[in-house]
Amino acid sequence: MSFRLKTILLFLSVSLIPYALTMFLLGNSFRHEQHKTVTQELNTQLSLSVDRIDQHISTLQDDMAFIAQSDVMNDFYTQDLDRRISNMLLAKKNDMKMEGNFYVVDRNRKIIASSDFNAISQVFNLSSFFEIPVISNLTHTEIAKLVVIYPLENFKSFLPTSPQLNFYIIHRDGKIDLQTRVFEASLKVSKPLKTLPNLTIVLEEEKSYAYRLLYKYEQWFVLLLIAGSLFISIAAYYVATGLIHPVIQLSDTAKIVTLTQDYTQQVSFHRDDEIGQLSNAFNTMISGMDNALEDITKLNKEIEDTQREVVFTMGSIGESRSKETGNHVKRVAEYSKLLANYYGLNEEESEMLRQASPMHDIGKVAIPDAVLNKPGRFDEEERRIMDTHAALGYEMLKHSNRSLLKAAATVAYEHHEKWDGTGYPRGLSGENIHIYGRITALADVFDALGSDRVYKKAWDDERIFTLFREERGKHFDPQLIDIFFNHLDKFLTIREQFKDIV
Repeated sequence: MSFRLKTILLFLSVSLIPYALTMFLLGNSFRHEQHKTVTQELNTQLSLSVDRIDQHISTLQDDMAFIAQSDVMNDFYTQDLDRRISNMLLAKKNDMKMEGNFYVVDRNRKIIASSDFNAISQVFNLSSFFEIPVISNLTHTEIAKLVVIYPLENFKSFLPTSPQLNFYIIHRDGKIDLQTRVFEASLKVSKPLKTLPNLTIVLEEEKSYAYRLLYKYEQWFVLLLIAGSLFISIAAYYVATGLIHPVIQLSDTAKIVTLTQDYTQQVSFHRDDEIGQLSNAFNTMISGMDNALEDITKLNKEIEDTQREVVFTMGSIGESRSKETGNHVKRVAEYSKLLANYYGLNEEESEMLRQASPMHDIGKVAIPDAVLNKPGRFDEEERRIMDTHAALGYEMLKHSNRSLLKAAATVAYEHHEKWDGTGYPRGLSGENIHIYGRITALADVFDALGSDRVYKKAWDDERIFTLFREERGKHFDPQLIDIFFNHLDKFLTIREQFKDIV
């Protein structure tokens, strides 16, 4: 896979994926809120209807209990009293505007009085809605029952319906009453009656009607997602292509020089930014190699010197883009070598790290200025963009077989990993992090905290030291923290020696 394609894919991944994820989460949140709102409205409407029915049933029960305890109910053995009771029951039925009837039934299930006069003297063989015992005031024993036949059609007045809305009743045994229509897809809520727990009231709304607003906005979400994705893809292609074009040209020129041994090749971008500085450094390196052809030993040494110069220059470029001084990379380099020596690395490795560490932030050349030099804290998207600089730096350097650039690639890739595994870009932990990355992480943080940046003022020493003690075994290798404090005077001497001059 070419570097161009990798860069384009990287830009797409850090822009298109977050955008699509954001749109998905936004749409899902809107769907959830819409479902919650519709369900809440249905539950509110259902609760009102159920409460009205419960209140009606409670009133019916109270009225029947009152009638059963009335004096006139204690003597119904005369035709006159039977007629009075029947008239009273008929009046109650008419008052409640109900379907069904009231019955007074004796112990032999004979109907003694009823709101339906034609039923008097017949045997009661119907299924009652509920019954109230009639207790004699003299014997204090049950002498009859006051029974009500109450069809569920009486509930219709409490259960308003519409073409998109339907109330019905489910019995405990699963039987359904009052269901006037069946929807193909619907949203349902249910609630049992307090007065009749064996009955559950269900409110059902047609799904397409309930979610009509959601479906309308979902169409706009899809169109916006497609349009935004297309725009981001096109922008990512042109930005990535424009960004890596000079690097590709430099790479192609370097290949020509390698294949033809023609050290007169030059590149020129006529730019005042870091890419222009890089091209000038490249031209300087090629010219220097041309002048050193006569002496192989001298050539090798000059190549190594030039390589170190380019490494340091590129490191300075990365820092200067973020408004940091060149002395930052010098201090980080010296701190890194000092830590490496005390850690036990040999002189060759320590010097290699000193030369490679200035490249730790080279990936920042690919970070937009608006993010890189933003004063104040980053938002989530800006932080995600900034965090890519470690992987970008590694991508820039990993292709070299030279030990110095390999070391620089390792430093660029791993200097933001943390001992406890919470760092980036790969979440490495402990000794899985290369010692170069662990050392450069401590050196870079120590210098960054003690220096002014566009987004912060320098910390005082005590605040830095407190943080380092707290981050021992978390952010930093515990052994390196111990080395730092055991030789603190030497680190402070380096800082003073290479301090920034305002």
